[in-house]
Parts: sequence; structure tokens; C-alpha cells
Amino acid sequence: MATKIVGGAAAPGQRVSRSELRPNVRELYEARERVNRVVRHTPLQRSPWLSDHLGCEIWLKLECWQRTNSFKMRGAYNAIASLDEETREKGLVTASAGNHGQAVALAARLFGAKATIYVPTNAPETKKTRIRGFGAELREIEGIFDDAAAAARTHVEETGAYYVHAFSDPAVVAGQGTVGLEIIEDMPTLREVVVPVGGGGLIAGIGIALKSITGDSTRVIGVQSTMTSSMYRAFEANEVVETEIGQTLCDGLAGEVEEASFERARPVVDQMALVDEEEVAPAIRALYHRDGVVAEGAGAVGVAAMLAGAIRLEGPTAVVISGGNIDVENLARIFSRG
Repeated sequence: MATKIVGGAAAPGQRVSRSELRPNVRELYEARERVNRVVRHTPLQRSPWLSDHLGCEIWLKLECWQRTNSFKMRGAYNAIASLDEETREKGLVTASAGNHGQAVALAARLFGAKATIYVPTNAPETKKTRIRGFGAELREIEGIFDDAAAAARTHVEETGAYYVHAFSDPAVVAGQGTVGLEIIEDMPTLREVVVPVGGGGLIAGIGIALKSITGDSTRVIGVQSTMTSSMYRAFEANEVVETEIGQTLCDGLAGEVEEASFERARPVVDQMALVDEEEVAPAIRALYHRDGVVAEGAGAVGVAAMLAGAIRLEGPTAVVISGGNIDVENLARIFSRG
């Protein structure tokens, strides 16, 4: 079992200060006014077994119980709600591993806008079915998330549609940051928050919220798996580097990190941890059997890091269970192996 940790906000050569970050905390509160029309204030639920096992108070932020079963609805709705009607009428397009695509599809439907979603062909069938169910046009692209993103960009150039970026759009990040506002309001004594990291929009939004409100009294810890380590490698190298993405159970975390998302995350993230891919399935099983929570691989990666000893915690700690969209076949396979 190999687990690694790299530092975050204290890294040398920091180029962006917290005060310069966009979105800022005011924009997060404005985003909450918008998204509260459609999203749920998800529970912050104590996990007795994790608390006993780790010797500190562990609470689960259940974004897997959000609309579309993922935090992504927050950012997608805020971004689309922030557009003028003329822009929305030109159409919306995005690339997604599945969860962001569902959110854009549903938000577009709520505004009566047309949405086209590009996904890699290996995206979970559950996510693809729901994207179609929300009325969006689904286009499958051979390869990985980055190939789907390239196809979506070409679509924008050809049609003039608005690209709702999954993690670099400041309005999307502001929407994701409402998760952090809810956590700190529900638990003012919070010492750490553990966040799954893909492109970096969720951890940047949560980090901006917590650092703006609590300063450095709350640690923001990001987690990736060994097969989805783009942000971890960027923190390790102090710059964005090309990273190979392997076959992974954490499909929601797969893809390269952009410079803007790295620069936004770096000042507000205290630590990035890496957990072996084989540690994720046991975390999914444990969350189901112990807490009655269905989490996809990306949603369970924070708990996997805790169980693997990849991070040290004082508590009280909130761990974001970011999504619960997992194919039944994968879930059955994970349970049978357990």
C-alpha cells in the first residue's frame, strides 16, 4: 500500500494570493441565493464507525444525496443561471465524465435551453442514461475525458454554443463553493475537510469558502487515487505537468488539470494526498455496510485515504462524499469481492 502527501498553500513560489481569487466569498454567497432554488442543503451526518476507527469525530457531507446524486448540480446551475437569455438560446455544451453532464442537462432543461454533452465512451452507463433522460443530446467520444473535452471545444467553434466548463468556470466554482458554506455553518468547530479532487473546482470552491470564513484554523485536504493524480502531481511539481490517467474506479476524477484550476486551488489547499487504486473499493463497501451510503469511486476516495492512513486528522473532520452514481454491475462486483 503506497500513500503519499504533498503540501499545498505553503508551497514556495505562490503566484496567486487568496485576495485575488475569483470567485471570492461574496460570489459564493450570491451563488447560494441562485442555487438554493433548486439544490438541497445536504446532510452532514456523523459516521460512528469511522469516528471510532480513527479516534476523532468524522462527519460525512452527503453530496451523493444531492439532485443528480452529485455536487455538480450546484456549479452547473449557478453558471447557467448567471448567463443572459440570449447566450442560453445559442445552446449549451460541455464535456464530462458523467456527473457534470447530468447537471448541465438538468439545469439546461430547467431554463428551456438546448444542451449537448460530450462524454468518453467508457463513462458509466448509469450516467449516460440519465443525461439522455434529462433531454440533452449525448455524444460519445473514443478515449478519455480530455478527448471528449477537445470534441466539445470544436462544437463551440462550429456552433457558437456556450461552454459550461466542469471546473475552470468561476461561476461553476462559486456554485461548488456552496458546499463549503453549508459545512462550516453546520459545524463551526470544524478542523479539517477532506475533498475528492478531479479538475479542482470543488476543492477550490470549498477552500475559498473555508479560508475566507475561518482563516487557517481549518485545513483543506484533497485526495486523488494513483490513477487520477493530475492535481497531486501539479502540487508536487509546483506547476501543471502532463500526467497519465490509467484505468480507474474513480472515473469522476480522471482528466488533466488546467493552469487556471491549479492556480485557484493552490492558495486554499493545505495538503494533497494520494491513495492506491485498490483502496477505493473497500471504502465503497464500508460506506454502504456501515453508513448505508452508496458512493461512487470518486465519492469514496476521501474515506479510502482515511482508512489507508494517507492523512492525519485531529477532528472534527468533514469528508465530502461527492457522488453516488455507480453502475449496478460495478457495485455488485465490488460487493462480491468483499
